[in-house]
Amino acid sequence: MPLTVAAQTTSQSQSTSSDTDDEAVDDSGASAATTTPAAQDSAGQQAVAGEDIVVTGYRRSLESAQEIKRNSDGIVDAVVAEDIGKLPDTFASSALQRVTGVTVTRGGGEAAGVTVRGLPDLTTTYNGREIFTAEGRFVAIQDFPAGTVAALEVYKSGTADMIEAGIAGEVNVRGRRPFDFKGFELSGSLNGVVWDQSGKTSWNGNLLISDRWDTGIGEIGVLVNASYVGLNYQDSTREQSLVIQTATEDNAPGTGGGFRYPDAQALYYGTGHRWRPSANAAIQWRPNSELEFYVDGLFQGFRSEDANQYMFVPIFGEGIQLSDVTYRGDGQDQAQSMTVTNAYRPDGYWGATNAKTDTYQVGGGAKWEHDRWKVSADLAYTDSTYTLNARNIDYLFASSPVRNVNFDGGSDGGPLYTFQDFDLTDPANYLSRGFYQAYLSVGGKDWQTRSDVEYDVSDTGLLRRLQLGVRYSDRDARRDRGAPYIYNGDDRIPITDLPVTIGTVHPGFRFGGGFEPRTFVGLSNSDIVDNLDALRAFYGAPEGLPEFSPTENFTANEKSYAIYGQAKYGFDLGGITVDGLIGLRVVKTKLHTTGFSRFLDEDNVESFSAVTGSSEYTDYLPNVSARIGLTDKLQLRLAFTQTRTRPNFFDLRPSLNLNSPPVIEPGSQCDLDPDAEQCLRTGSRGNPDLKPLYSDNYDASLEYYFSRTGSATLALFRREANGFVSSIPVDSTDPVYGGLRIQTPLNLGDTTLQGAELAFTSFLDIDGLPEWAKGFGIQANLTYVDAKGDLPPSLAATVDNKQQAFPGVSKWAYNVIALYERPFFSARLAYNYRSKFVQSYGLVNLDPTAHAVIEKGRGQLDFSTSVTPVKNITIAFDVVNLLGNPLKRYRQYDDAGDTYPRQILYLERTYSLGVRFAF
Repeated sequence: MPLTVAAQTTSQSQSTSSDTDDEAVDDSGASAATTTPAAQDSAGQQAVAGEDIVVTGYRRSLESAQEIKRNSDGIVDAVVAEDIGKLPDTFASSALQRVTGVTVTRGGGEAAGVTVRGLPDLTTTYNGREIFTAEGRFVAIQDFPAGTVAALEVYKSGTADMIEAGIAGEVNVRGRRPFDFKGFELSGSLNGVVWDQSGKTSWNGNLLISDRWDTGIGEIGVLVNASYVGLNYQDSTREQSLVIQTATEDNAPGTGGGFRYPDAQALYYGTGHRWRPSANAAIQWRPNSELEFYVDGLFQGFRSEDANQYMFVPIFGEGIQLSDVTYRGDGQDQAQSMTVTNAYRPDGYWGATNAKTDTYQVGGGAKWEHDRWKVSADLAYTDSTYTLNARNIDYLFASSPVRNVNFDGGSDGGPLYTFQDFDLTDPANYLSRGFYQAYLSVGGKDWQTRSDVEYDVSDTGLLRRLQLGVRYSDRDARRDRGAPYIYNGDDRIPITDLPVTIGTVHPGFRFGGGFEPRTFVGLSNSDIVDNLDALRAFYGAPEGLPEFSPTENFTANEKSYAIYGQAKYGFDLGGITVDGLIGLRVVKTKLHTTGFSRFLDEDNVESFSAVTGSSEYTDYLPNVSARIGLTDKLQLRLAFTQTRTRPNFFDLRPSLNLNSPPVIEPGSQCDLDPDAEQCLRTGSRGNPDLKPLYSDNYDASLEYYFSRTGSATLALFRREANGFVSSIPVDSTDPVYGGLRIQTPLNLGDTTLQGAELAFTSFLDIDGLPEWAKGFGIQANLTYVDAKGDLPPSLAATVDNKQQAFPGVSKWAYNVIALYERPFFSARLAYNYRSKFVQSYGLVNLDPTAHAVIEKGRGQLDFSTSVTPVKNITIAFDVVNLLGNPLKRYRQYDDAGDTYPRQILYLERTYSLGVRFAF
């Protein structure tokens, strides 16, 4: 519905600051007196007092986001209120993918893995307070349902008063408070979602109630907001091995050998029912116009019941024969297809994983404003736990059927395989191989408090504002895990003997080009979970949950002490207005970790003993910025900052963890050659000596604001970093276990990341156009990133060019959103694209060179439309992943750049129909 607001003010329902009746407040929390030098009416004219303008929902959110960006002291992009609600997105992380410079990873029916300008090292805050998930450094942003969020603010350059940001910046999730509304507010939504591949339906809902009252002790406001989001997804993947073998005349008679081929294919279905309950509440009390007290709390929940089905089809083994070989291209150096006989038996697993996250944050504080003084204090407590129960039943085929393999076929490419005279849906063809259980419990909690003082020195002098503040946090993290495994593959026990009901997996690839096979014998999550006691008895496993292994335990405590000072300056220079910040944040960190590590005595007898690690360091983080108002529409920003990003607690643990030894079947490759790479026992260790990641950051942004919702911006950035943490494989020969490959986190050397961002937003607000035509608009942004860094030492020695593309970083990413909005109808078509990027580097099959697994560029198209048939009620229809095009990864395996497909992954397509209301 249309919203009528006074033209000389910003919409107060988006404000984070406490509203007053006599002062306009913008969306960044700054009063009207502290806006930018160019913060006049963005059409170049001052609005007429009392003039009413009609601002529809999406225009209003664009206007609010534009004001945040324009008026901020740093470089910020934002998604605001109605913007989130109207995107075809269920989670805040999905909405973030529309922000310039932000990319996400997709899977499991949602967007996760948020990166900014190619970097994942973010600080996350909720209403300005640090927040995290379990023992991690940042929160899983997908745990924020879109309906509970008032705004998402992406700070790409920090200031001294902000909690020290990661190298990627900071994402602040702004929740709603009762003084954001003028009075009583009742709003909510309900929608159903149909999942294309799983064939199931889920429900989402949100309800907000807020009100404020004048009482004898001042004004009081109360808000309660609750949300529920459900998923029923199925992701379908066909993949093949990273190992690229070379045929010989012995195993491929008549060919001469020498051609290359991946030595295994696989089919994987990730399916699950996941749901996220969430709630937040806030109380505000304003005894008078100068003083305010507040208390707010947040609960985030995550629940999952996942079923994972995997089939692994090897093309290796003693006596293997390759026949009917065809080749890719004109040469005979790469196989296109073949018939495989006498390979090892296919195997796999059926998995049932249940997980749960509970995150709570409660805090309160006070703000006092008098004349030129502002004083605030805040205290908060956070507690977050995550538990995971995983159970796998491993299987083997009863025999090894002849298989026909195509290494890159179908309409979308990738591996295809079929079996001769073998029924994949017959349980009699499967044997039990083993039973795996894992129980993981991790958690984190902290107390954080801060106090800030601000004094507005002058409105016109060189020195405009002084800020001083202190912050203290006390953070705990812990991890416990137990993961026993029972192998019975030599006993040839039919899976029909298991105390479960045997079925078939739900076929995927609904829009995957007719890939076969699509189904095979399988077990659902409930098939396994509901029969756990009987399964444990069948395999001889202890009753109840697996016991924690002492060697998997670690705890950590981190205390940080911060103090900052910052000054805002300003002056006029020949009609050009300039202002900016100069500041310094000093942070002292004390870290203490405990865990268990492995020791060998002189007789090579091993033992595990508790070990501890401690470190202490102080960081000095300066920031300098300038904002230059070239005209009333055009401004230039320049900024230099230094950041420090602490390593993850898991990487800092002082312990060594060994995985279960590989199962070696008689006559297998590992039986014949136990020192082969794929036969090494694996594990991981932490590194208490890891140093923080340091970075010098340079930013420039040219911003042109030509209307209330129209802008064009160009940003340039450069990050000069040292100390990225990478987990690298270290091979060794152990006197007890033989060959070991241990993943060890190490600090890398110098990394340079630089690039540019372009963004344009506008509606067709052109004089002379009919009113209906003015509803058309466009949002477009483009990000270019060039990232090169030092490879880990064990890999850098294997390549000529030590500076390689940084994993996870796309060189190009862009969004194009076409939209139409009128008071009764709106529609949006949103296309999001990111170009290819290196997923990982690795040494495989004793290859002398570290080559890359590369994810190809992919675009996703989403559509949303809504209609408001009556006042206050909107009906919305959304389609996510309209194209249904797969995500593709390929494996580079030689210096000539030759590749084979690695994975073809089909993500869910969803259809949503729902209703939103606001009174």
